Amino acid sequence: MTPKIRAHHLLCIEGFQGYGYDKKFTENLKDIIKTLKEDPNIQVTLVNEVDEICRMCPNKSKCEGDENLKAKDERLIKHLNLNVKETKQYHELHSLIENIDFKILEEICGNCQWIKKCKFYTKKRILYNRIHQ
Repeated sequence: MTPKIRAHHLLCIEGFQGYGYDKKFTENLKDIIKTLKEDPNIQVTLVNEVDEICRMCPNKSKCEGDENLKAKDERLIKHLNLNVKETKQYHELHSLIENIDFKILEEICGNCQWIKKCKFYTKKRILYNRIHQ
């Protein structure tokens, strides 16, 4: 099975530290991350809609028609030079995400409620600040 992952969730995967909306959501996300890390050649389809991660979210109904989230996904997809519904191996997507510029990350994630707990955002911000001091 090819998992469908919202584009911005690729960033969430990088910054995940075990926090979530509830236990079912957190366990589902841990399982997805484990699958992706254990098989980096797994094919992943990028989407701008509810995905494998969202399916266990208690707030899923709020996000289903959220145009801001959809726009966030589409900005990231465009920045990565990919297309909605494009399928790539996870390790290719991971590599693209690892190399993302902090300013792009800030634009996409700047108003996220999890930003203070996100290790990926924090790491990128520290590197950016060191370079631009």
